[in-house]
Amino acid sequence: MLPLEAIELDAFRQRYAGHTFWCGTWLGGCGRQLTTKLYVDRVCHFAHHADTEADVKRAPCSRRARDVTSADHLYVKAAAERLLATHRLAGEVACSEPGTAPAGSVVQLRLGEDGAAVTIHMNGAVPPDWDSREAAHRVVVEAGVPIDRRTLERLPYVHRIRCESDGTGRRVLIGTQTARGTEWFRPEECAIGPTGLITPALKHLPDQPVARRPARHQVQRPDQPARITPEISQLLRRMATARVSRDTRSVRALIKECDDILGRRTPSPPAVREARDIAEQWLVERDRAIVRQDSETTTRRPKTRAPVKRPSRLKPDPAQRPTYLAELELALNDERFGDARALLREITASAAHHPLGEAEKTQVQSARDRIRNNGNIGLLQEQVARWRWLPQRCPSCKARSGQECYDTIPEGQPLRRFGGHDERLLPIIEERKREPRTRGGTTTADLARRASRVSCPTCKAQAGEPCTVPGSHASRVRRVQVR
Repeated sequence: MLPLEAIELDAFRQRYAGHTFWCGTWLGGCGRQLTTKLYVDRVCHFAHHADTEADVKRAPCSRRARDVTSADHLYVKAAAERLLATHRLAGEVACSEPGTAPAGSVVQLRLGEDGAAVTIHMNGAVPPDWDSREAAHRVVVEAGVPIDRRTLERLPYVHRIRCESDGTGRRVLIGTQTARGTEWFRPEECAIGPTGLITPALKHLPDQPVARRPARHQVQRPDQPARITPEISQLLRRMATARVSRDTRSVRALIKECDDILGRRTPSPPAVREARDIAEQWLVERDRAIVRQDSETTTRRPKTRAPVKRPSRLKPDPAQRPTYLAELELALNDERFGDARALLREITASAAHHPLGEAEKTQVQSARDRIRNNGNIGLLQEQVARWRWLPQRCPSCKARSGQECYDTIPEGQPLRRFGGHDERLLPIIEERKREPRTRGGTTTADLARRASRVSCPTCKAQAGEPCTVPGSHASRVRRVQVR
């Protein structure tokens, strides 16, 4: 397994110097040679060699599974072969070929020609056969594959298997799930017998199946208080929400619902009576407070306030329209479409009080067409905010810090240039390009490494030890995120 960190990849290259790596066909790969890619800012990984003339004619690599679990079936196959060699048993181990299911979905272990057969399901692509009598002995399921609850209620135990990272390889563990939980063992601690797989957990099995059947009927004793049903729990939450929001109408309606529940023949929880009494007392105190406030308002002499004269909104000055039209033409010639849109808004606002002439309408319509056709160009004025370029000096019009840019006209007063000159904006854009871009967020691999450094409150795994489930428990990940 290729290390993910750059410093670990350097040690990996030195350790396996002179070795070659190939895209495995048992993993659904193409069989071409691979090379290692070292990165500092992202995860290191394998990559295909540059295509040669012979590789171009071949079909592209169709391998889709590229995580650390994609080759677990090969580690399981090797562990099964070592198990046969340890106990000096004659047999064979085979992995399923790619087809309707991914390659290695099933690993078959068989003793001799008529011996016991153990089927290991690495994923849920091929469903196990739980109907046979020897299902508990001869079926092994990967730890992350779910099992039907009815099957768990019928079987006394279920064999599990999982792989966890161990340096540059993967370590195989075999477990037995019972009513007490799942106990994990090394393959060397297990054995293969005539009935199938045998683990040390079978020596002390509990007298009950893996999962208990839920009780159909629960008889309530007379002296036992009534339980809070989901209906009553929702009613209590609605009552509390109505009181917090001071909705008297909803509170009165909910009090009637409480009376209906209390009037039933079946006993009701004491919380309903308590919530009803508290709500009724709250309504009484609220009515008293309203009456007291009304009496104080009638006896108190109202204070007269002097009318406040608010300034009316200024109407656009029609005398500025020729200046806006001149600036609009100049902005269009310089392709400053952001300034042109602002000028069009001012001209349109003034036209509501003073209609435009025919020549002005033609100029405005022509400006809108030019903006619609050429406004998609990435202009400097639309890339730099005003607060960024205004403190800078302009080398074109010699405007100082805090001053606007102006364009000089041979005959007439200087016109303000909306958005600033390009020479004033270019240094800001160049400085922005030179700034290093920081990569935000947290990848799944980073979160997994951080979670392995703390203990797990669910399975009590210490720092550096894996959880009893693939990956990590949610409580362990949340502990890292809170830190």
